[in-house]
Amino acid sequence: MDKLRYPSAAHARPRRTALAVVALLAGAIGLGPGLWPGPARADDDPLARIRRLEGTWLVVDASGQPTDQVASVFRVTANGHSVEEVMFPGSDHEMVNMYYRDVDEVHMTHFCAGGNQPVLRLVPGATPDLLELQFLDISNMVTMNDEHMHEARYQWLGADRLRIEWRTFRNGRFLEASRIEMLRRK
Repeated sequence: MDKLRYPSAAHARPRRTALAVVALLAGAIGLGPGLWPGPARADDDPLARIRRLEGTWLVVDASGQPTDQVASVFRVTANGHSVEEVMFPGSDHEMVNMYYRDVDEVHMTHFCAGGNQPVLRLVPGATPDLLELQFLDISNMVTMNDEHMHEARYQWLGADRLRIEWRTFRNGRFLEASRIEMLRRK
C-alpha cells in the first residue's frame, strides 16, 4: 500500500499567500466574509421605493376608510436586495410578488393564483408618486393569448396610502383593469 503524500510546508506557503490575497481583494471590492455584497443602500438602489412599502396594507372601502381585509404584506428580505409581497394572505386567491434587481433593472415575478408566473420590469423615469411595471416574460403558459397579468401601476396617494392597478391580458387584448386602494396599518 502506498503512503499518502502530503505537501510539504514549502508547498503550502504559496497557497496560503494566494488565499490571503483573494481575501484582501474580496474585502477591497465590498464582499463580506461569505462573499456576498453588503446591504442594499437606499440612496442608490432602484428598489428603495418598493422597500419603503414594508408593512401590512389594508383594503380601503368606497368611502375611503380602511377595512379589516389585508390586501398585501410587504417584507424586505435577502439583506435588502429583494422585497416579498403577499397579496390577500391566507385566502384562496393568495399570490406572491417578488421584487428584485437584475443588474441595473428592477424586476418583479408575480406568482399568480392562476398558476402562471409573469415577470414584469420597472419602467425607468416614472414620477416619484408612480411606479409602472411592464411585461417582460412568463413561465407556465401555453400561448400569449392565455390570461395573465401584463402590467401594473403603483400610485402613492400619500406616505401610507397606495392605489394599485393590474392589467390582465387575454386573447390579444387587455381586459378591464383591477384596482385596489390600500392604507398601511399603523
